[in-house]
Amino acid sequence: MIGSLGVRIPDDSLRNVPFYPSMGVQAVKKYFTPKWEEFSSHGELEDVLEASLASAIRASTLQMKVLDEFRTRMQEQKKLAAQASKVDKEHQQALEGLKAALENARTAYEQMEADLKESDSNLLNMTKQLDNANAAQKVAAEALEKGWSSRSSDCAQK
Repeated sequence: MIGSLGVRIPDDSLRNVPFYPSMGVQAVKKYFTPKWEEFSSHGELEDVLEASLASAIRASTLQMKVLDEFRTRMQEQKKLAAQASKVDKEHQQALEGLKAALENARTAYEQMEADLKESDSNLLNMTKQLDNANAAQKVAAEALEKGWSSRSSDCAQK
């Protein structure tokens, strides 16, 4: 049988080996002590195992760096999401405050408009009363003048 790296392996004894990069070549040798003498005659096996182990360590290190970067970015995203949520809440509160202020302004405007209509009505009534008073004053002045002139003529006749 030929392994994945192109090295001939006499049987399937290497297929079911739990291999972790942290084990190292010595651990692999120790695990296969009975068969190691048989395989070491190939000469390339130890070099292949060391190269494979180094490659696995580099891949594992790269995976850890990528995972750390991913975690860092996820933490940054969480922070940004929390800040965005906070800003969104603040904007929502400000918007509700503006809505309340607008409603208060609308109510005040409606009250001022009602007061203005009432003032206009009162002013119109006062104007009518003033017109009536002026008319009454004219009538009284005319009556007084007629009464004064008729008295003067009465006095002149006597």
